[in-house]
Amino acid sequence: MKLKLWMRNLSVSAPRVAVRTQLPWALRAGVLLVAVLIAAAGLAAVYRYARDIGQPDHGTILAELETARSQLQRLTAERDRVAAESVQVENQLSVERATREGIAVQMKSLEEDNARLRADLAFFESLLPPPAATRGVVIRSFQLQPETDETTLRYRLLVQQSGRPDRDFVGTVVLKVSLQQNGQLTVLQLPDTAHPAAGPAPLSFRHYQRVEGSFSVPVGAAVRSVQVTISSGGETRAQQTYSM
Repeated sequence: MKLKLWMRNLSVSAPRVAVRTQLPWALRAGVLLVAVLIAAAGLAAVYRYARDIGQPDHGTILAELETARSQLQRLTAERDRVAAESVQVENQLSVERATREGIAVQMKSLEEDNARLRADLAFFESLLPPPAATRGVVIRSFQLQPETDETTLRYRLLVQQSGRPDRDFVGTVVLKVSLQQNGQLTVLQLPDTAHPAAGPAPLSFRHYQRVEGSFSVPVGAAVRSVQVTISSGGETRAQQTYSM
């Protein structure tokens, strides 16, 4: 039996045998380490290449950053300059506005003073002696002016006794105001029992008496004329019509 087995091993049909060379484990570990290092170096090179392709150069970034900083500084300086000019212009406008308001107040005060002086001048002129032929009670002046409310009018009347009166004059004043509104004429008579505060007050004086009062007119109504009548004891002593 052993002879048959030995003869079969020597024949062509004998099984094949692989011969392998056994390397020391230290050498194999060294080869593996070198392979790992080469792979790691390759991966690092690929990573750096991909990063350089995906991101701009560091120097380019610094240059662009410096340019952006310069532009920011320039824009900031421009903004500060414009803001300073705006403040200066606003201050100038405030001064000019205050100046205009002051001028407006002064003009209004001057107009009021002028109106008061005209009224005083008219009053003193009315105190001049009447003509020698004039006798009895005379109407020396009459004024009608609007107040702050356009529908309210104020009247001023000066009545005087001519000559050298020896007694007081006692009487009444009646005002007939002709109004035009929407093409129609109406007459407002004062005193009016419906508006007793509008006056005018009764007369009682020796030399002269000033009569003042105010009354209201409808919105849109215009005064065309005012008739002033002075009466005493049921008789008309003086009458005059003033066109407005």
